[in-house]
Amino acid sequence: MAWIRARLAGSERPGSLGLVAAPPLTRRRALALGAAAGLSSAVSVAVPGASSARPAAAAARGFGLRVGPGAFARRGRTTAVLRAPARFDLLGVRGGDRVSLGLEVRVRRAARGGAWSPWVPLGAGHHHRPDTGTGAHASDPVWAGGADELQLRAARRPAGVLEVRFVAVPAAARRRVAPAARAAQAGAPPAIIPRAAWGGDGVTPRAAPDFGDVQVAFVHHTVSANDYAPEDSAGIVLAMAKYHRDTNGWNDLGYNFVVDKYGQIFEGRAGGIDQAVIGAQAQGYNSHSTGIANIGTFTDVGQTDAALDAMAKLIAWKLPLHGAPVTGQIVLTSGGGDLNRYKSGTPVTLQRISGHRDGDATECPGTALYAQLPELRRRAAAIAPAAPIASVALAMDAPTATVVYGAALALSGTLRRADGSAIAGQPVLVQKQGTSGWVTVARTTSADDGSWSASVAWRAAGRVRARAAVTGSAAAATQGIQVGCTPLLVAKARTTRVKAGRSLPVSGTVRPLAPVVVTIEKQGSDGRFRKVGTTTIRPRRARFSTNVKLGRPGLYRLTPRTGSGAAEAAAAALYVRAVRRTPSARTGSSGGTGAGGGTSAGGATGAGGGTAAGA
Repeated sequence: MAWIRARLAGSERPGSLGLVAAPPLTRRRALALGAAAGLSSAVSVAVPGASSARPAAAAARGFGLRVGPGAFARRGRTTAVLRAPARFDLLGVRGGDRVSLGLEVRVRRAARGGAWSPWVPLGAGHHHRPDTGTGAHASDPVWAGGADELQLRAARRPAGVLEVRFVAVPAAARRRVAPAARAAQAGAPPAIIPRAAWGGDGVTPRAAPDFGDVQVAFVHHTVSANDYAPEDSAGIVLAMAKYHRDTNGWNDLGYNFVVDKYGQIFEGRAGGIDQAVIGAQAQGYNSHSTGIANIGTFTDVGQTDAALDAMAKLIAWKLPLHGAPVTGQIVLTSGGGDLNRYKSGTPVTLQRISGHRDGDATECPGTALYAQLPELRRRAAAIAPAAPIASVALAMDAPTATVVYGAALALSGTLRRADGSAIAGQPVLVQKQGTSGWVTVARTTSADDGSWSASVAWRAAGRVRARAAVTGSAAAATQGIQVGCTPLLVAKARTTRVKAGRSLPVSGTVRPLAPVVVTIEKQGSDGRFRKVGTTTIRPRRARFSTNVKLGRPGLYRLTPRTGSGAAEAAAAALYVRAVRRTPSARTGSSGGTGAGGGTSAGGATGAGGGTAAGA
């Protein structure tokens, strides 16, 4: 996140060419955008000397400004002076061709005679995905610290409309909430400023958090100014959270923790500081890491001793809490992504304390801070507990081999410690293997006796497993077990009687989508049905239709089937009688074939490529 500070000086009148002001986002509407229930921190750490109560009127406010191509000078690449709908503390830009424009921004506080800030690049802003989001791909946020006017500059004139998104931080959030020093306590977290203290309760997560494990701590920087005051930090964190949720469309603030140069540690993404909450901070590795962002830019200057000490204490508590050491290396499997250094499925060796650039194609956390990581590792190792990693036993009972499409797959198992004692009240995740790794499809909690159970609506064959990350222990996962999916096939004929040589319309539905083979049998004089042909339907959607031509008089049985082996499904047989035609009918049309193709049961081959034998 970049920083631009408005200086006090003269002002200019704003231009309005090509501008359409978006309506301000009211507090009610802002809360409605994030109305999905989220979880607050499971551990609330007291902050001596600071109020942990939710500040009055502490909700950040978001609003926008649409900037059309006409706002840029005809022969230049800079807009006229743009007045924001209201005072703002942070801004970013989104738009179709934003990345290729090389956009820069500067701001000023014209109402107080402020001078223009320096020009600041609007970064790509998508190094942290994936996470649930809108896909708008907005720029990195830029901290302005209270401005009301801006200008944009581009390498070329944009072809379409750009949208500037603003965040205004309430005055109640711009105050010092630094924790006071306290004696170290073995196994206890360092002093952490909870979400309620910086206004995070007003940025409700879009959805409940996802949980993974913590094998690595990734260190980031926010690309903002290094000359902020202690009382600025809470507002910066609040503005980032609002921008990440509402402009990026993420669930919540991307980082798990935020640290400032004064050694203040802020709780980031909701879900519990002691939980393995999956953030949006290191693309391809979010499920196995925690992300710590440093407020500031550390390309040329290093982080302060106070911040390094704070991060060392945080990591020395956080990693062992989840059964991981703070030293050495770990091999993770890359989840891929457009900015990942490694394609999906690649084994990647990482330090337990890594920089963001170690996994993704970015300069984060800055060259100077990256050079300080060996010292950060040394400090963390010096205070980390030496207790061995405990182990847990997670078991899953063998599920049924196959499930009918849409039906519930019942799963159960137990969660116990190494000594056999039950682990109660522990989240257990049910995961299914997808193209980019294991995806959580159900959540449950272990009972008092350590047992757990869950059900999943099954709509495709795949491997399923259970996973649990128990505090103080290494994450445990069961072996993946393959479960098939029996298709759900329904078919019907339009009529039960048709003239010989005419086509019989057959329709139905198949889920999941798969080819349907219709076996055509004709009854012989001995009463037995014998196969006379087949036709294959390759539907493009769940609902299908085709025409089957019945060439000779007699009773026919049509049986649609799909799938194979244990996952084969057959619809109820369709019985249709083909009756003799009148002389005029024999010389008339024999009927058409549908989109699925048809097969003649009297020796002809339909457009669908089926074969038929004479009866």
